[in-house]
Amino acid sequence: MKRIITISLIVIALAGGCSAILLLNKKKIEEKSKMDGNLESIPVYVVTIKNAGLDGDFEVNGSFMAIHELTLMSEGQGKVIDLPVSTGDFVSPGQVLARLDDELVRSQLGLANASLDKARADLKKYEGLLKADAISGQQVEDVKLALKKAETDVTTLKKQLDFAEIKAPIQGTITRRAIEKGSLVMPGSPVVDIVDVSRLKFLANVAESEVVHIRKGQQIPITSTLYPGNVYKGVVVSVGVKADDARRFPVEIEMVNDPSNPLKAGMFGTAAFESGATHETILIPRNAIVGSIKSPKVYVVENNKSVAREIRIGASNDREVEVLDGLKVGELVVISGQINLDNNVTVRVVNNK
Repeated sequence: MKRIITISLIVIALAGGCSAILLLNKKKIEEKSKMDGNLESIPVYVVTIKNAGLDGDFEVNGSFMAIHELTLMSEGQGKVIDLPVSTGDFVSPGQVLARLDDELVRSQLGLANASLDKARADLKKYEGLLKADAISGQQVEDVKLALKKAETDVTTLKKQLDFAEIKAPIQGTITRRAIEKGSLVMPGSPVVDIVDVSRLKFLANVAESEVVHIRKGQQIPITSTLYPGNVYKGVVVSVGVKADDARRFPVEIEMVNDPSNPLKAGMFGTAAFESGATHETILIPRNAIVGSIKSPKVYVVENNKSVAREIRIGASNDREVEVLDGLKVGELVVISGQINLDNNVTVRVVNNK
């Protein structure tokens, strides 16, 4: 009995000790929260907005795409009896990629040709009888209609016979083969994917302040980090007339791939544009931007308060971003400490660059 009482007392003592520790920890947390809540101002680093000369020459990052890329579909139907190509093979325009069983079509074509010969002979005979007033004109018209049908049948079957040989419409490399020997294909069935990288398209999105300096037919040097020092010559073939959600315009540049330093579709590169002009503008550090490039904003310090300001950006590089609208010279923009800010929060500038 004494043993049970002793154990009970020990359990009660342990429970009381745990409760005391929890209460003490809660008191410390509340005191810390109270101290944090009493923070009079948030320390921030700022930069003073000034006009800066921006070189009209600019570089734009983008990606390479194949000049031609397609999924070849079957126009005929039947069982694949010959498949002379494999994934990774280079094919030329007109090269046979697959052959379908055409025995039935050839048989039908032979019968259609025989019907066509008979229809022509019938028409000749009936036209002679019509001249002799031995038959009516309606009978001749019926024979002419039968001849037209026979001609259509022959044309259709010849086309089906052509479809039995699936040929490459462009040159390129087969990146996927969707059929095997013995497969049954129908019209619209995918056969192979062909990608032509002998020429490439360089796709990039540029700011509105940059797109005005780009012209169709302009020659542009393009580089890739994969082959340092190697410059590819490109020509602008398309300049977008409508901006995307980030207010940037698509530009397409075509270039010849270098067989000694071949690029592949999906790789990244940099295009260098020259405008030959310099203009005054506002530049801010990239780390001042809060949010995404599509909806950029910054925090401006006014009367020791943080003010969220939406901006419109233009050209950019790894360190700075051009501001087209939303900021004025002389304003203080927060470049560090934004994570603790909200609109109309008291701040303390700890520097003034």
